[in-house]
Order: sequence, then structure tokens, then C-alpha cells
Amino acid sequence: MNNSQNAPAQVQHPLEFLKEIEQQASLTQESLLRDNAAPWAELLAQYVDALTELAAQGKFDNPREYYGLDDSHAGGCG
Repeated sequence: MNNSQNAPAQVQHPLEFLKEIEQQASLTQESLLRDNAAPWAELLAQYVDALTELAAQGKFDNPREYYGLDDSHAGGCG
């Protein structure tokens, strides 16, 4: 009689399985970023320059209201 046919199948814990999926997705993403020839540093510098130019032109006339920790709004109002 073969005991391997009657033995319960080994089931991987769901969290371990999800961790493997996450690791594989991370490796895939890193590979895609490496293989892509986009000059990320240059693109980021251009983006920052564009935002700086908009700020210098006064395009941000209506800044959002800001509450610091001293204004009793830390953690939200309510």
C-alpha cells in the first residue's frame, strides 16, 4: 500500500503565498524599470523646474489652507 496517496497534501499558508506573489511582482517591476531607457533623473529635474516656474509666475494664487500641529488640527477636525 502506498502511503503517499493517502497522505494529506501540503498546503502553503496564505500569507506565505501572498508574500511570494509580492516578491515576484517587486522583481518584475524592478526589471521593467531597469530595462526601460527612460532618464528618470532628468525627467524628475524637468518636473521640479516646471513646478518652480509655475510658482515663480504666481500660478498658485490660492494655496490650500495649512494646519500645523500647533493649530489644534492634528489628526483632523471633528
